[in-house]
Amino acid sequence: MIKYLTTALLVSLSSLLTAEESVLSYRGDAFSLEGGELLYTEYHELTTKDGRPVARETRYQTPNTEEFAQKQNQYGENPATPNFNLNDTRYGYSEEVTYDNGKWRVSFSEPDESDKGTLGSPDYTPVIDAGFDEFVRSVWPKLLKDKTVRFSFAVPSRLEWVNFRLIPLQREEGKLTVEMRLSSRLLSWLLEPVELTYDEETQRLLTYRGLTNIRNKDGEGIKAEIRYTYPD
Repeated sequence: MIKYLTTALLVSLSSLLTAEESVLSYRGDAFSLEGGELLYTEYHELTTKDGRPVARETRYQTPNTEEFAQKQNQYGENPATPNFNLNDTRYGYSEEVTYDNGKWRVSFSEPDESDKGTLGSPDYTPVIDAGFDEFVRSVWPKLLKDKTVRFSFAVPSRLEWVNFRLIPLQREEGKLTVEMRLSSRLLSWLLEPVELTYDEETQRLLTYRGLTNIRNKDGEGIKAEIRYTYPD
């Protein structure tokens, strides 16, 4: 009798734990800034538990539905700094950031060059890859009050943190648009700002416009407008 009760209890606990996890599947269609043709599509699967991100898998496909890149994120205590790795099989490019023994270890590899190292201490709040979304939500009240926030973003191909400003631009029709610029005003001309629009109610990213993490055959980052769609 005790054996059966124990088994039933374990099954019940297992069901409860499973129920706490959920998976959000959504997509992002990347369009050229010039001409508006579809460049590629991102397919995201975000696993959360008790409302906190646990893992994210992103697959990238050409307009002909050929998969050419994959990315994995594993979230820890700080949702803004997940481990991640990206592999683009078309051009042999890969990059990775992992947190190990108190250090962020970073690496990248491409056909003619590769390197690895550790990141030093960031000047501002550290943000890594898709952890940007979680960072935005953490500073949401400040953005709604029209306050600029600064953060340090990990750039694997440079083996360093790069400092940015996140600047609120406008609020209208239930949407918040912000702009991501280099923190240094003297150097901000080196990189065109990235513009992001969020739904105010859900805090979900609706559009991303600017330099992406996908490269062309010459190894240069692709600029695009990515439009995200979510299930009802």
